[in-house]
Amino acid sequence: MSAQQPLATCRPDPLFHGVLLALCSSVLLLALALSVRSGAQVVVPILGIPLPELCFLRRFTGLNCPGCGLTRCFISLAHGDVPAAWKYNPAGLLLFAIIAFQVPYRTAQLWRIRRGFAELETGAAAQAALGTFAVLLIGQWALRMLGVAI
Repeated sequence: MSAQQPLATCRPDPLFHGVLLALCSSVLLLALALSVRSGAQVVVPILGIPLPELCFLRRFTGLNCPGCGLTRCFISLAHGDVPAAWKYNPAGLLLFAIIAFQVPYRTAQLWRIRRGFAELETGAAAQAALGTFAVLLIGQWALRMLGVAI
């Protein structure tokens, strides 16, 4: 049986950081490229083609899920419309910030790895940010389901 290395002594993984950098950059670029029509439809601007609704819960039950509105929220934020983003999904503001933070953070990680430096540690801050997002996501959804305007 081979002993596992402790997490702190694992070798840096540039592929991990590169994939996350590519994914987060793609999300931000797509949000910038897409647009929202009539407050409900996500549209590919040049073609004018609306994308299909992705939420299965809403499609089958008519009820919004906690993540409903995140795509429109991201598109609004990418276009600088914070009030519209808040209206679509208030928790999306934090998730957008987390994803936007990944671009310089993952770039710095790749730079550090290539130069032989230790990776930057986010420690509990990353877990706290994701935990806060989860609480906000469920909280805003619960309030909306109870009819509270936020």
